[in-house]
Amino acid sequence: MIIEWDERYSVHHELLDLQHQELFDLANTVQGLDPNNADKTELSKLFKQFFDYMAKHFKEEEAYMQSIDYPLFEHHKKFHESIILGMTKILKEKKGIVELQKSMKMIAQKWLVEHILENDLKIEKWRKSITVSEDDLHAPLS
Repeated sequence: MIIEWDERYSVHHELLDLQHQELFDLANTVQGLDPNNADKTELSKLFKQFFDYMAKHFKEEEAYMQSIDYPLFEHHKKFHESIILGMTKILKEKKGIVELQKSMKMIAQKWLVEHILENDLKIEKWRKSITVSEDDLHAPLS
């Protein structure tokens, strides 16, 4: 199941959106491999690349959350840590190509799409709320 990037996943932060798009691309590359022709080494390399990129993205996202004083930062960071822990476990297990693809499918659906829709979009909602509040402070009194 290929999952395409869609504007509904946008957090309206250029770097984070680009990183989300790259994560979708990496997940879809793994999904697109033919288990009958794919090399396990190639798949493991792609999975590790996805893992490394996700870890980098989480650091960027956490820095952004801190910069806007996001009130759910600690909760969100713990969720990131659980994703990294789960991916580390998958990487350490000796799995065949089909199992690795199933793991990637689960990651793409549960950790990538659901995480963005259920958690990352809350960051954007918070950012908008504080931006509106700051704008209200500077609005002329009528």
